Amino acid sequence: MAFVCSQIWTLDVITHFYLLLLGICSVYGIYLKNINMVHITGFILLITGVNKTVFDIGLINNIIPADNLLLQGTLVYGTNLMFSLALALILIFRVQLSRIISHSKNIELTHFDGIFHWVFIYMATINLISLLEHVAWSYFEMKSWSLIYDNFERLVYIAWAVNCGALLTMMICCSKENRSDDASTF
Repeated sequence: MAFVCSQIWTLDVITHFYLLLLGICSVYGIYLKNINMVHITGFILLITGVNKTVFDIGLINNIIPADNLLLQGTLVYGTNLMFSLALALILIFRVQLSRIISHSKNIELTHFDGIFHWVFIYMATINLISLLEHVAWSYFEMKSWSLIYDNFERLVYIAWAVNCGALLTMMICCSKENRSDDASTF
């Protein structure tokens, strides 16, 4: 997944591919009647979709004066930080939230619950470092501080590639699990 994502470094292509994979995984979870897969991918799809929509409709750009770079970067990186932290917390408490939303007896902690929240903790860390670097760059005039800024998209793509790999693995494992359950009924 990392190799595929590294070959198509445009934001629009990667973002749409990522959202498409999340949607496919959600639909596949519904098809398999695996409520855990549906909730994991549904939460990620919902928060990622809202985050993308906030930036696509220009909500952030419309409230920021163009001449205030400090405020602009703070809102952009701060918004991404809040979405990443929110998603990490949702995924940490996914089982509890899933039980509140759905009263299914099949809701349980999966192996994948231990993976996905770390991806978003990583993304929150990247956004926090980016925010701090931007403040140092724009407010304190530390123009040489641009390591994360110069590599921000690649660092996010790494997280998305890991996430895509985990999603595909979850689909394969749940499919095998479903087949073994069907075979054991004979």
